[in-house]
Amino acid sequence: MTSIRFALSLIAKYDLEVEQLHVKDAFLNGELEENIYMYQPEGYVVSGKENMVCKLQRSVYGLKQAPRQWYKRFDSFMLHHGFERILIDHCVYMKRKTAAEFIVLLLYVNDMLIMGKNANEIRNLKIKLNESFEMKDLGKAEHILAISCPLGTQFKMSTHLSPKNKAEQQVMEKIPYAPAIRSLIKEEDLVAYTDSDLRGDAGSIKSTFGYLFTYAGGAISWQSKLQKCIALSTTEAEYIVVTECFKEMLWLKRFFEELGLSHQKFIVQCDSQNAIHLCKNPSLHSRLKHIHLRYHWVREVLKEKVLQLEKVHTEDNGASMLTKVLPRSKHDTCCVIADLDTATSE
Repeated sequence: MTSIRFALSLIAKYDLEVEQLHVKDAFLNGELEENIYMYQPEGYVVSGKENMVCKLQRSVYGLKQAPRQWYKRFDSFMLHHGFERILIDHCVYMKRKTAAEFIVLLLYVNDMLIMGKNANEIRNLKIKLNESFEMKDLGKAEHILAISCPLGTQFKMSTHLSPKNKAEQQVMEKIPYAPAIRSLIKEEDLVAYTDSDLRGDAGSIKSTFGYLFTYAGGAISWQSKLQKCIALSTTEAEYIVVTECFKEMLWLKRFFEELGLSHQKFIVQCDSQNAIHLCKNPSLHSRLKHIHLRYHWVREVLKEKVLQLEKVHTEDNGASMLTKVLPRSKHDTCCVIADLDTATSE
């Protein structure tokens, strides 16, 4: 999903053409590599041969091999037509004609997006796909892979987060959150926000961490989950989430590189000055000497100047909405940073 959201941000930034297609009965296209037998299907039993079984000639739905065999068939098709697999995501294929002209196909099971500058190149690829597979042409991409994500069970809603009276509501309505936050964001930068609560999950007393990546004016990657270990302090919890965020940022950086796109700044923002200090200063602090060595990997990344780690004010941290329930005004600020629409009530 992150690859698709990242591709959509590139489409918006570079004004690319984008088409959507659907492969009908995709798993039936797979070619089997071993002998597989099945009982005669109900309603199609051959009279006098009831005890015999069928030998499959091709893949069918229900086989554990079906998804893999479909992918191998499609992968062979793309490579045959001059496309290259993106190494960091084998469901993304690219064909470059010049430095400025390329075509990219993204596959998600049996749904695909094709994007590029040249509409004729996209049209030619669609023709070739139709010659080999039974396709449904959905035209210009408008809607793909709708996914619903309900609020996590560890988050507790509370009325004290809302304005208490009409006067407070009127004050909040006058604060220009959207213009203020938008003025701080440079659309050309790939920016990540990190945040963590402290032992917010009552059952496991583990902390919930979250990160949010924005590019070209919108969110392209985000995550909210419990940390694997119990953090003993806010600084420790924030230090751990920076490591998780760095891993995702490096993946996106390599995505840029494989697509041949030049990008200078890869910025991770954290609202904990203590965590930033520990990331940039490789001293063994007495309160962090118990932390697993894997979390100290961020220091090596910063030392090599691969990524940038900066301080962000807590009020401007877009990842806050992924770790805790917020007052309405702060939640709206996070939505503005992620370029999300907020529902308003009259």
